[in-house]
Amino acid sequence: MLTTLLATVIGVFIGALSASTRTWVQVVVRLYIDIFRGVPSLITLLFVFFALPHVGISTGPITASVLGLAVWGGANIAETARGALKSISTRQTEAARALGLSKVQALVFAVMPQAVRRFLPPYVGQLTVLIQASALTSVVGVTDLLGSARQMIERLAYVSTDAHAVEIYCAVLFVFFAICYPLTLLAGFLERKLRS
Repeated sequence: MLTTLLATVIGVFIGALSASTRTWVQVVVRLYIDIFRGVPSLITLLFVFFALPHVGISTGPITASVLGLAVWGGANIAETARGALKSISTRQTEAARALGLSKVQALVFAVMPQAVRRFLPPYVGQLTVLIQASALTSVVGVTDLLGSARQMIERLAYVSTDAHAVEIYCAVLFVFFAICYPLTLLAGFLERKLRS
């Protein structure tokens, strides 16, 4: 939950920065989006986990997992936000500016309300991907759902001949499906609703 919230804040902020007319801001935004969208979530997670102590930031596995996935997810959400903003005609901004609005006011009051309609369906899809990526946190030692399942299987294998691996992983599968499928339905509903 914290990861999705943080990724959303990062993504929307970076996406909004992409509307800047300053070249250096656009270059920084493009670099951030391209670098983290081009790297698998697992690599980002491991990089944050092992790199932060080298720069003097000591974190536990949970904090590193939240930061790693938020940075990776933020880049994907930023690209979604950037695409939604760029899909709005520049004439909308020009019309708002002709009415006396500043650049920021034109962005907030004229462009963003229209861009939100195009942002929401793919954003919900990105949340689904981010939730699925949370299964990777067990790699750095976080006892998440998948990590707990693995521990349970190892303990059962130690005390009996049947570890019930299939049943336990089916339960994990069901939990992820129960979380992600409603989000998939919501994305489809929003897409149909906003298109009509």
